[in-house]
Amino acid sequence: MEPRRTIEDVLKKMSDLKLRHWEKLIEPELGKLTDTERSLIIKHLKLGSTTELAERRTELIKRRVVSAKFIKTQTLDQYDFEYNKSTREVKESVLKINQLAREGVIPKVVFVGNTGLGKTHLARSLGYTTCLAGNTVLFIKASTIVNSLAMAKATNTIESEIRRYRKPELLIIDELGYVTLDLEAGNLFFQVISDRHDRGLGTIVTTNYAFGNWNQIFASEATAVVTVERLTAEAEVFYLEGESYPQNQKRKNRN
Repeated sequence: MEPRRTIEDVLKKMSDLKLRHWEKLIEPELGKLTDTERSLIIKHLKLGSTTELAERRTELIKRRVVSAKFIKTQTLDQYDFEYNKSTREVKESVLKINQLAREGVIPKVVFVGNTGLGKTHLARSLGYTTCLAGNTVLFIKASTIVNSLAMAKATNTIESEIRRYRKPELLIIDELGYVTLDLEAGNLFFQVISDRHDRGLGTIVTTNYAFGNWNQIFASEATAVVTVERLTAEAEVFYLEGESYPQNQKRKNRN
């Protein structure tokens, strides 16, 4: 007789494949077979269901990566943490967040620092790992969000546009601060951040501006303050400073 745990494993895979009625069909039929016939059937069912689940997961991950719109894929093993004191200091924490993302925990992070320190690389890397865990991700520049919200406001489609940014389990907003937000744009942007915060969704932001200078991004200082509060309520904040990676490489090449 085939071990019960082997049959249960096959039935579990059938359930994962959404073959809801197979359990009622298979178990009685298996009882009518000889031990040899039963072992052969179970072997092929296990192989087929395992293969199908693996292929479906591969296709799911491919779709997740494409829909994330990363522009280019970057991973943490491509990031040089060692070149700069501040990047060395955040290495352990970033790798821990990446491991949690691999296990299905959606990251909530803000990367603050000057140009050339790899904030976008780190954000994309965490997003890619989140995709590998099967979760939905969208990578987008802050200026694109602002422009799309303004257009939606003008065409009375603002609710559907905000739902678009509410949909992914992880939203990565790159380069916040490259464009200033007038009063209306700031309020709409805050609504996106607030909605995601209230639903416990993950958000990653990269910015060149320290939080105390966000009144230079938002026309309303009050909106700047509450946006920071929502973003940082449950997020890890990493401050990167010092020599940029391009500067580091140029100096090494000169030497």
